[in-house]
Amino acid sequence: MAFHIFRREAVYYWRRRTPRALAIRFGRPHLSMSLRTTSRLAARRLATQLNLTLDDIAMFADGADPHLTRSQIETMLHAVVDRHLAKLDRVALAAKSGPGFDVAQAKAYDKRAYWAYALLDAQGVTAVVRDEDRERMAADGLSELDIEAVQDHLAMLRVNELVPTKHYILRGMIEGVAAKPTAMNLAVAQGTYLRGMKLALAQSDRRYGGARIEDDGLVDRMMLAESDPPTPASSIVNRSVDRPADPPKVDAPTIPQFIPMADFAQFADRVVQQNDADEHWDEKTQQQAKSIANLFVKFMVQDQRILDLGLLRQQHVGKFVDFLRFDIYKHYGKSTRDEQLTIEQLREKGRSVVQAKRGIGGGTLNRHATFLGQIFDHAIARGVKSLESIDLTKLRAKSRSKNKRARDERRKLPIDSAKAIFQTPPFINCAGWDDLGKWGEQGGALIFHCALYFVPILIYYSGARREELCGAMVDDIIFDREGCIPYIHIGANEQRRIKNAQSKRNIPLHPELIRLGFLDYVSKIKALGYKLLFPDLYSPSTRSPLGNRFYKLFKPILTAAKITEEGLGAHAVRHLFGAQLKKKLLSKEDRADLLGHGGDSETSERYCEPHELDTLFEFIMKLDVVTDHLEPQAVNLIPWVESMQVAPFSQPSRAKKPLVRARGS
Repeated sequence: MAFHIFRREAVYYWRRRTPRALAIRFGRPHLSMSLRTTSRLAARRLATQLNLTLDDIAMFADGADPHLTRSQIETMLHAVVDRHLAKLDRVALAAKSGPGFDVAQAKAYDKRAYWAYALLDAQGVTAVVRDEDRERMAADGLSELDIEAVQDHLAMLRVNELVPTKHYILRGMIEGVAAKPTAMNLAVAQGTYLRGMKLALAQSDRRYGGARIEDDGLVDRMMLAESDPPTPASSIVNRSVDRPADPPKVDAPTIPQFIPMADFAQFADRVVQQNDADEHWDEKTQQQAKSIANLFVKFMVQDQRILDLGLLRQQHVGKFVDFLRFDIYKHYGKSTRDEQLTIEQLREKGRSVVQAKRGIGGGTLNRHATFLGQIFDHAIARGVKSLESIDLTKLRAKSRSKNKRARDERRKLPIDSAKAIFQTPPFINCAGWDDLGKWGEQGGALIFHCALYFVPILIYYSGARREELCGAMVDDIIFDREGCIPYIHIGANEQRRIKNAQSKRNIPLHPELIRLGFLDYVSKIKALGYKLLFPDLYSPSTRSPLGNRFYKLFKPILTAAKITEEGLGAHAVRHLFGAQLKKKLLSKEDRADLLGHGGDSETSERYCEPHELDTLFEFIMKLDVVTDHLEPQAVNLIPWVESMQVAPFSQPSRAKKPLVRARGS
């Protein structure tokens, strides 16, 4: 455990990095204070309390609910009762096999221990025997000697530091149900532990009276289960004969090791670290793998009540897949608050929307299955052999039908619909920077040069993906090289990744973009010190892709252009780009160079070099011009962008490290 303490002139101090949720409020990167003690033991105890308190405050500031849910508390209680019932059964069996066993005395000891934990459950860790407690114990048949023994038992628990329960035990209970060990949750876990001990000790008749509820009907179940044919005797020829000197062959019983379900998340972290070190996964892929692993653990603990990874079976994983396909909200994970919801709350959120918005798609499901498969393989290689029997391939979504071509999966946007997009307010005359989708005053020509204006035009004339443009940097626009056609460079940058290796490319800028002032816009944004090409999409309080913000603005524009069919969005405009070039008889390889697609054969992929810019420029000039009715205007930025203020839609309490503005020298 990290205590975050250090010593200066014999006195211990506490110092911690300020949690992100509090940094913007405190305005300082670290918090520190003197613990006013020269004792290392006392300093560690105080630091632990400070760490827990700070974590609690940070969670509340972040808007998350860190409290244990009812199902999580019940799961912890079941685990405590089950564990201690088994332990007490073993103690009882050992005692009964010894000489001079006295069943009445054993039951008396159990009753005293039960009342000690009953008082702890009722009063907490500082429990004492009160007058009313004496009356209750006397009514239960305890003598004065027994009551004094209960007092002695409470004292013994404290002397041996069994009460309060050790921190690592409570922390393990909480992490075992995929919750955070906040101060409040530790207090709940303490109460749950004491309650579970009381319930386990109350089953004295089970241990010493033979009253086991699971014995009812046991013989009947055994007889019904004996339907297997007898094992045939082995052949005399193949029978092995032991030599007299050989010891008898006895198979040692295999005792399954208890592996907390929460360890699955640790296996996931190791898989992420390996793929990060090998440069196989970027930051987004790493986050996706961690997210599905955490959801998997939460589902198994809260819904299936699986606390031991060794007890995980095919049917449990199958139920998790069904939960993803049919119950969960379709857009799970786009909000950071989703990870704070319980499984039942996620189901309720799914039930609150129409069926079309419930359940994730087949492609996303298969990606999750791939992540889980890698984590399973990692765990199996490290001794979790029980996972070998689980077949994730049977749970994957079916691939596309052979009778359906990939090109038919994307809806095609008619050219007239594309023209209609550029007949809407953001391109001709809008009501204002905060009302871009509504028409301005009659006879006006107010436009704002921003993502909503340029990204649709860029998609149409370049065929680039939405996120490739929304997450582009100012330096990705190249127009100051002598003798070189202005172009946009598509590549990974500090804001976003690219889809694959083929996506890295250079696309010439269509003359319409230059006519409508795109290069002037780039120059002005760069002069203000911005790094991002479209800073109006950026908020320091969210990690969502910038394309999500753009789509939120673009959706009403599509509706205004009477484009309301499912699937006819920004990507449909990109699809139109490829369809037009195909009609102009461009080859598949030529279109792939512009669209960032890989070839479908080794020849087209390995041996075809990307076209030079001049050739690519000839290709894009074959596109129909759909913006010739738009009038170029002097660059007019959104006011808060020009004054370099934080986005008005940002939430300061959730601010993250800024990437928008270039650092000054």
